[in-house]
Amino acid sequence: MIENRKEDHIRIAESENVETDHNYWDDIQLIHQPLPEIDFDSIDTRVRFINHEINFPMVISSMTGGTDLAKKINYNLATAAEKFGIPMGVGSMRAAVEKRDLADTFSVILERKVPVRIANVGAPQLINQAKPAFSDKDLEYIFNLIDANYLIVHFNFLQEMVQPEGDRNARGILKRLQDVASSYPVIAKETGNGISREAALQLRDAGVRAIDVGGLGGTSFAAIEFYRAKKAGDQEKMHAGRSFWNWGNPSPASIKYCDVGIPVIGSGGLRNGLDLAKALLTGAVAGGFARTLLKGADTSSEQIQTEISYILRDLKIAMFLTGSKNVSELRKARHFITEPLKSWLDIYVK
Repeated sequence: MIENRKEDHIRIAESENVETDHNYWDDIQLIHQPLPEIDFDSIDTRVRFINHEINFPMVISSMTGGTDLAKKINYNLATAAEKFGIPMGVGSMRAAVEKRDLADTFSVILERKVPVRIANVGAPQLINQAKPAFSDKDLEYIFNLIDANYLIVHFNFLQEMVQPEGDRNARGILKRLQDVASSYPVIAKETGNGISREAALQLRDAGVRAIDVGGLGGTSFAAIEFYRAKKAGDQEKMHAGRSFWNWGNPSPASIKYCDVGIPVIGSGGLRNGLDLAKALLTGAVAGGFARTLLKGADTSSEQIQTEISYILRDLKIAMFLTGSKNVSELRKARHFITEPLKSWLDIYVK
């Protein structure tokens, strides 16, 4: 069941329209500076990613694991992460706990020199569902499986509500998260529906090291589950997937909401280096890319590497055209924000 679900997610994301109706990065416009007075070749893209210095403010976001197809993808993504020296996360490692012979679909990334490796567990697995909660030994197992630097705890409750085999209990997760964060360097991550200011404060107080906003504007997991439900002939789940296709807090707004004193990773709908520049401008320490890198990832790493090189060049062009010699200066670049994002940003200002 796990393998089928994981492969369904990959194939649907590759072949179907699973995008939200609006990408909120388009509501941020940077002011062009015709006299940048800098040398393009001297632009500095280095940033501090939590406790690591990285050359580019980009993360290969958690995507997959648990199938032979996912093993190929993770190896190719890891090859690209090694080449560019950027962090990489793996998909939910629930499969590796429940079926140990799937472990190598995650640990395959150790065959490459990925500078920052990020393990991943779902928040629902931290508490009792139909199955018992993951134990401390389970968490230690997945963390050590990829010799991780950080542990993502991902929050995907909308997806759980619209998938046939979804977990329904959320009671007690914050307390369990606090316990886990006392033992591991935790990154709290949403999976396409964004973070509120209230949640950001709760996550900070629970001891997480960073927040990955995973906001609205890119891939909709409600949409992915809609197609899975359609294939299964499940009218009820199809209805929920359609209803909540565009549910959530936009990615740029979520970055602002998460300005609570800990690092923020901007993800959700990033398509290119210009979007990445906007995420950095909004306050993210780095931007997370997922579906943009998925096409062709199951065949070789070359297409992934080409796409990353385009993203990073676009970022440097945006920095050049705003007169930004480094990321700190980019954060101060002149810009304006249009609707509907503007209203989302006004929520916590009034």
